[in-house]
Amino acid sequence: MRRKNKLMAIILILCCSIMIGNPAFAATSNLPEAAQTITTRLAGQTRYETAKVISEQFNQGKVQNVILSTGIGFADALSASVFASQKDAPILLVDTSVDGSKEAFDYVTKHLDPTGTVYIIGGTAIVSKEFETGLNNLGFNNIERIAGYDRYETSYQLACSLNNTSVPTVVISSGESYPDALSIASFAANKGWPILLSPQTALPEEMKNYLAEKKPTKVYITGGTVVISDNVKSEISALLPQASVERLAGQDRFETNVIITQTFNPNPTTIYLATGNGFADALAGSALAAKNGDPIVLIDSATLTLPKPAANYFRKFYMGKLNPNLVVFGGSSVVANEVLKNSRDLIAGVVKEDSIYTVADVTATITQNQVYALPTTVQARLYNSEIINVPVKWNSMFVDTSRIGSSIYEGVVDGYGGKAIKLNLTVKEPMPIAQYSTHFDSTLVNRTGNIRLSANALDGKLLAPRERFSFNESIGKITAEAGYKEALIIEGDTFILGLGGGVCQVSSTLYNAVLLAQLEILEAHHHTLPVAYVPPGQDATVSSPFLDFKFRNSSNLFLLIRSLLEGNTLTFKLYEK
Repeated sequence: MRRKNKLMAIILILCCSIMIGNPAFAATSNLPEAAQTITTRLAGQTRYETAKVISEQFNQGKVQNVILSTGIGFADALSASVFASQKDAPILLVDTSVDGSKEAFDYVTKHLDPTGTVYIIGGTAIVSKEFETGLNNLGFNNIERIAGYDRYETSYQLACSLNNTSVPTVVISSGESYPDALSIASFAANKGWPILLSPQTALPEEMKNYLAEKKPTKVYITGGTVVISDNVKSEISALLPQASVERLAGQDRFETNVIITQTFNPNPTTIYLATGNGFADALAGSALAAKNGDPIVLIDSATLTLPKPAANYFRKFYMGKLNPNLVVFGGSSVVANEVLKNSRDLIAGVVKEDSIYTVADVTATITQNQVYALPTTVQARLYNSEIINVPVKWNSMFVDTSRIGSSIYEGVVDGYGGKAIKLNLTVKEPMPIAQYSTHFDSTLVNRTGNIRLSANALDGKLLAPRERFSFNESIGKITAEAGYKEALIIEGDTFILGLGGGVCQVSSTLYNAVLLAQLEILEAHHHTLPVAYVPPGQDATVSSPFLDFKFRNSSNLFLLIRSLLEGNTLTFKLYEK
């Protein structure tokens, strides 16, 4: 019995997954067992390969007709889905040259009957005469071009090319924006309704003539007034006083897409997914979706979750115990595998549209000793792409901001499956009110050691408001017992060896930082000879107990003195606290 079940499973997979070879056709994805929806991806490395893969799925055998449309600009071909359906023809996309359109020519060579017809949509500025020559060279002589002087007349010419003796229903879509026309394309094509393109403000004259001649009793306008104004709707009503004019529109392209889908096929057995951020895949796929009047649901390629209208739409299938198959147009770069998984999970009821999909980790940067409280809420993204604030419980209530560096705090959010979220906290050094650097010869070991000793003695010293500072008192006595060595010092007009040579560079560096901070100088003395580490007149020599460098913290805040030695550079930074 187990072997029989395995055999039946294999047969079922093969029946649902027709492999059509490279570039890509992936079926029956390895998503969770709870999701039973069969998924298929029709994709190539480029939009042209994807169009060919879709066309192979449309018809793997011989065809009598094919449609060639540019893959560069969408406008001319927006109305082509209805014509393609009537001609039972796949829609192939071409580049600007024959050499760049190998995929389309491969399909034509393999599948178009020698007596068949190639219909080129758009003028020679869109699809050049080179394509006609290339097709002729392959032995295909039945070539018809359907084109107008602009996208609107092209849609008119396509409508006139339909074999419709009567036209009970017409669709009016924007010629400036593609999503709304593509949302209704599979339904209009399945039913033979012409799609006429219109500018936003007024209906073109040829469209008025077409409507006046055909006298449809129903007109659908796709999209809101931003793309098709109420003036256009009024013009149609005036031309067709007996017709019902209905606008199908949402707040954005994704809501309009779902409104159209629910209007014409609320319970489909197959749903096609395509990006709503590009036209090519949905255009090529519209001929395939039109065969059974199945919807093309648009997703947002910028996120891994579903647009809110699409997520709500998929969730309704679970509520209604329906299980449509999912077919993806395009590769994972436009419709990610995660989007496919989330769609399938919503249909299967594994998740709800308002379930938490992910919670963003928190990043915060504060200055040292700044008071910081862990946030009580964090942002969560739902499966319907909404962003909401949710309460969070952290594993610690105390945040240590006394140490410079990074630390991680973990927390949990109810309804997030026990997954931990993180707060990455960086404590940085505050901006000093002043800093000054000087350079020294680090190969002079004794002098460098003296600089280090005296600078370290000052590092971290904190002065209260109005407190007086004495350099000599702060570093202590300069003695051999304290670790000081002999190095060159200035005595009178001469450089001689003396204990603590280099300490004056420390006092002078601090002196310049204090000057920049505009603090009150109480005592400062210059050397009797110029020194190389500061400009003339900006030095402050010390010699206990006679010469000292003194200043007052004349601000109303505490003053922190920090010293730093890196390589051959000494830096003093002053901070208010």
